[in-house]
Amino acid sequence: MNEIFKNIQNAKHIELVAEPEFLAVASALYTHILRLHKKVSLVSKSKNIDIKFSFLPWFEKIKSSDTPSADLKIVCNFSSKTLYEAFEKENITLNKKMATALYGALLDETRGFVKGVDGTIFAMAQVLIECGAEHKVCSRFILKNATLAFLRLKSLMLKKMLLLNDAKAALFCLDENEIKATGASLENAYEIMQEAFALRYVEMVVLLDSDSEYEVQKVIYKES
Repeated sequence: MNEIFKNIQNAKHIELVAEPEFLAVASALYTHILRLHKKVSLVSKSKNIDIKFSFLPWFEKIKSSDTPSADLKIVCNFSSKTLYEAFEKENITLNKKMATALYGALLDETRGFVKGVDGTIFAMAQVLIECGAEHKVCSRFILKNATLAFLRLKSLMLKKMLLLNDAKAALFCLDENEIKATGASLENAYEIMQEAFALRYVEMVVLLDSDSEYEVQKVIYKES
């Protein structure tokens, strides 16, 4: 991360590229770069960006194609904790927009503070709230904003779910037409897969593409 901040200082126009799951982190970095009075573009080439991210600062600035004039491209694929600690190390003060984006990212990554959390995560959340993070807005969008399309896909996936290997593996099969019919996205399917871990013995969740001879689309393992 230190190298990224050095490169930002030397660049004139920075392009931040992020998959939907990293948009919240990218939004925080976007705000920091704006405070340096530099040109910055935020790009996500995904065709389907979940509406739950619409509360993020600068959401309306997201572009779908690269910026040719940018002289520095940063792929945002790091966690909220990684960026938060980098800001701390660089003595960068968080403003309200940065704190809100990081809190939203933290909430999404931990699925509402139930996955992969420890004392440092809760301490980070407290600091972000003290810095002005709109935590209630984050919770409303990240945790409660289930769309009709999402619920349709969830119903379909759970109906078709199979348990294998003494219920240690949960298997989902979907094709492109089924996803389109619900109005949801493949990213939504990845999110729904996680819910299989609520079952007592499930240790692995697999999504197969039934359009491509049941090619494996995604495999997720339960965190120890």
